[in-house]
Amino acid sequence: MKLISCKAAVQLFVNRSMQTELANLMDIGPLSEEDKAALVRLLSDPDQDVYRSIRLVLLNCGMDARSSLRLGLDSDDRLVRQRSWKLISFLDRKSADVDFISFCKRGGENLNLEKGVWSLVKTTFPHINQESYQKILEGYADRVRKYCDPQQSFPATLMAINRVFFNEEGFHGDKKNYYDPQNSYLNRVIDRKFGNPISLCLLYLFIAKRLSLPLVGVAMPGHFILRLQSSTFNIFVDPFNMGNFLTQSQCEDRLKRCGFGFESEFLFPVSPRRILLRICSNLHQIYQKAKRFDERDRIQKYLINLAN
Repeated sequence: MKLISCKAAVQLFVNRSMQTELANLMDIGPLSEEDKAALVRLLSDPDQDVYRSIRLVLLNCGMDARSSLRLGLDSDDRLVRQRSWKLISFLDRKSADVDFISFCKRGGENLNLEKGVWSLVKTTFPHINQESYQKILEGYADRVRKYCDPQQSFPATLMAINRVFFNEEGFHGDKKNYYDPQNSYLNRVIDRKFGNPISLCLLYLFIAKRLSLPLVGVAMPGHFILRLQSSTFNIFVDPFNMGNFLTQSQCEDRLKRCGFGFESEFLFPVSPRRILLRICSNLHQIYQKAKRFDERDRIQKYLINLAN
């Protein structure tokens, strides 16, 4: 079927009664690059009805519209630049969404946790420079090595991590806005230097991994912590509270005070899949409470794929 011309596209979209025309446009098949470029130029129209219609058609093109939208970023028109960027971000978030769901469907319980966490981050922040954040973590690990040899003393290494992470870098738990969704995304936690228990545990864990420290996540009810296991001792670490070291009895007391009682499995190591599931469960509750239903529904898809 013959594709619509650029001129015809322009004529369609400047027409304010475009319901029938829009439906016809979406039914005629893929648009040419010229057609898409014309639509991008029309993003300059301040009329919201026109913008919504153009947006719908461009998004219907999927990632095929991305190159034309990229050209829109160089436009002299501010609206074209702003709207092109919004549409690119929307498409890239959709792509990241597909990638994360694909990641969730494979790997069993022992998924690559760090890869999974950054994949989740990209579903909200698709344009982050992941490598730069990972270099920051490498830098923290290098600074820990200057204070001690991680293979000589695990407790000394934990204290060195605390020194770098909390004392020098100033990371701390966000007790003021605990349910801010940004606290669940590692890029924002690194940027702002505060987060929720599980996000701070993850950063701590990823630093420890670079130091070959046998640290694992512990999904206690109501509070995520870490556990260092060796042949001679167990140390529990609470990054949300400045890396406090806890004994098992102290963990048991906390659980009882919070009304959970105590079961030994509460202090067992948790798999990477279960960690991702807990992050997504937290986000689902946060978005539900904030009535951000589009975000809630997006996270619901992740929960389903992680639970299966």
